[in-house]
Amino acid sequence: MDFRVVICDPQSGKAYQVEAKDAAANKFLGRKIGDVIDGDAVGMPGYTIEITGGSDREGFPLRRDLPGSKRRKILVAGGVGYHPSEEGMRRRKSVHGRDISADVGQINVKIAERGSKSVEDLLGTASTE
Repeated sequence: MDFRVVICDPQSGKAYQVEAKDAAANKFLGRKIGDVIDGDAVGMPGYTIEITGGSDREGFPLRRDLPGSKRRKILVAGGVGYHPSEEGMRRRKSVHGRDISADVGQINVKIAERGSKSVEDLLGTASTE
């Protein structure tokens, strides 16, 4: 099992993409959006990262206010997964719950606390700007 992890650096505005495999991927299982974890899981010792979102293997987004780790069709009026063209418009959309399970393909995180080394040194030139 492996996850694609997109790390956002709010200070510089850059994003970095890394793969989390096996033991590193297990650190994400059972966590949910908003959890803060150790940066060792993505090769950033000394850093802490916060999970901000993601999507499952089929591309359906994780939604913060939907508990569980399954995909469901819910009636939404806006937010993650649906942006209405008119005020008050609602639609039934498929979205994934906030818990990270084996069927999640991408996890979005941001740097919560910085370590001693710079992000560029740890992740190299994996920047996607």
